[in-house]
Amino acid sequence: MAKQPPVTACGDSPNCVSTEDTRATFQLAPLRLANTDVALANIVEKIASMPHAELVSAQDNYAHLRFTTRVLRFVDDVEVSLNGDQIALRSASRVGYYDFGANRRRADAIRRTLIEAKLITPSGAH
Repeated sequence: MAKQPPVTACGDSPNCVSTEDTRATFQLAPLRLANTDVALANIVEKIASMPHAELVSAQDNYAHLRFTTRVLRFVDDVEVSLNGDQIALRSASRVGYYDFGANRRRADAIRRTLIEAKLITPSGAH
């Protein structure tokens, strides 16, 4: 069995956001499952159906997706994993230093998509 990479905090360049980061600039609010019947596969399927998204790989409790911007074709990586009832999410640009808030907007769009699908709780808390 291949080792699953963990969803991590961000580095120091402001082109990343993560639920695993404690610094305000990079931090995303927690994502919690709406109920125990939700599997990571449900979450990944919903994210992969978003515009410009492509599933790169999926393992037991980890998935890697990529989003490609329409005009300039920049690639951003999104990682997601499930630990109990909490979803770890990281969105980061592959190139460049500053992303003009693109990864935070994407993470917010992912949150809205998962809330609308009733896969996560609206507040991030129980």
